Amino acid sequence: MNKEQVIKIYQDVLTKRRKRFPNYFFVGDEGKKYMRYVTCYLLEQHLTVPIDEIPSQVTANTLWSHRLRPPAMLYGWNYYEVIDNAYPGKFKPWQFQQAPDKYWDGEEGERRAVEAVKYVIEDKLKLSMEEVPFKVNFHFFKQHGLGGAFALLGYSPFQIVEAIYPGVFRPWQFAHVPMNCWKNEEYIREAMDNFLFKQMHFSSYDEAFLQLKGMDFTDFQLTGLFQMAFDSRMNNVKEWIKTQLSNDKNELFYVDLN
Repeated sequence: MNKEQVIKIYQDVLTKRRKRFPNYFFVGDEGKKYMRYVTCYLLEQHLTVPIDEIPSQVTANTLWSHRLRPPAMLYGWNYYEVIDNAYPGKFKPWQFQQAPDKYWDGEEGERRAVEAVKYVIEDKLKLSMEEVPFKVNFHFFKQHGLGGAFALLGYSPFQIVEAIYPGVFRPWQFAHVPMNCWKNEEYIREAMDNFLFKQMHFSSYDEAFLQLKGMDFTDFQLTGLFQMAFDSRMNNVKEWIKTQLSNDKNELFYVDLN
């Protein structure tokens, strides 16, 4: 049976000129090919969904309400597997509004979550390592259909990136800093040293003590550091710098963290 004949039968099923598909219509490799024909017809022609928008517009109910559940059940397919049969390798399960049942469950789910985030970073967006802390934020997960991965891996962009690239980044580098980061003295020290000597280009804590202003934190999008570590008070910042000056091992100059 050719493609046009298969689609004509499906049209008759949709319009109820036929009560159901013919017996054994979807059996075997030929049946899977017929399933591909009718799925593509449904989405592209009957519903006029642009192919690239299938993950955002198509749900299980889209297929089941158009008579495709019985043939899917024949193969034990969920709705994603029906779509993957029609568009092999075109989409990832996590790109859809609803991931297949239990997709994010257990250790396998965690592995999939890590792979999904890594795929978007490296293959879809092709982010450089320098861009990762700024681009991988709360909006990133929502925009790319990674809500399930976000929930599974702890609701923290840093923790998720740390699972993919262990030891490459520090939590304070991220636009959305992890909770309690600014209660950690080591992180405060690292962030302040990076701010003072790499971003502000001061040559020493002495120079930073004399020239640093509160607005500098705002200019470099470090209001969280200023607010949480120093209570938005420059006096507290000055006291912190004086503490570093009094520590002999700092030798008054910044030592490159790398």
